[in-house]
Amino acid sequence: MLNAGTKPFDAVNFAGSWLGGSVMPRGAMLALCDRTIASLHRRLDRENDLSLAKGMPYPTRWDPCFREFMTVADLYRFPVRHFDFHRAQLSLA
Repeated sequence: MLNAGTKPFDAVNFAGSWLGGSVMPRGAMLALCDRTIASLHRRLDRENDLSLAKGMPYPTRWDPCFREFMTVADLYRFPVRHFDFHRAQLSLA
């Protein structure tokens, strides 16, 4: 069922990225990124093994790094995996 929402997800994902990159000044983007990473670090520090093992189904068509079932631990790893995926796409090696 979640895979049925792929087209709207793609449109919102593109529009949000384009708008953010077009409207937000570079300094504001850097500050937002720093605050987001710091917040994730604080939250991860409060997680325990039980909470990291909780998970739910994910729409695999939305992103090549999504799996059919992802845990909270997988979600913490996702941004780096997603970045590495795109970095490999842009790499000439």
